[in-house]
Amino acid sequence: MNSSATDTNTEPWVEVSGSRHFPNWLAEQHVSLAFTTYQTGKLFLVGLNPEGRLAVFERTFNRAMGLWANGQTLWLSTLFQL
Repeated sequence: MNSSATDTNTEPWVEVSGSRHFPNWLAEQHVSLAFTTYQTGKLFLVGLNPEGRLAVFERTFNRAMGLWANGQTLWLSTLFQL
């Protein structure tokens, strides 16, 4: 996935890439990943699409810091919210 800033968008440009074996590893482990970046304030969800290709979903939050998961629940702490 490539995400780039447009003329009307002031968010920093972010590029996400994985090794060629990464999608296979995700499939074998039956997992998806979630992580945050304090510097860009983003939450990334990484998994596979129905065709088995790498899929990345990202959203921007004000100072995305802490992340906690339990079963089907995902909690994110930001500058002012949980």
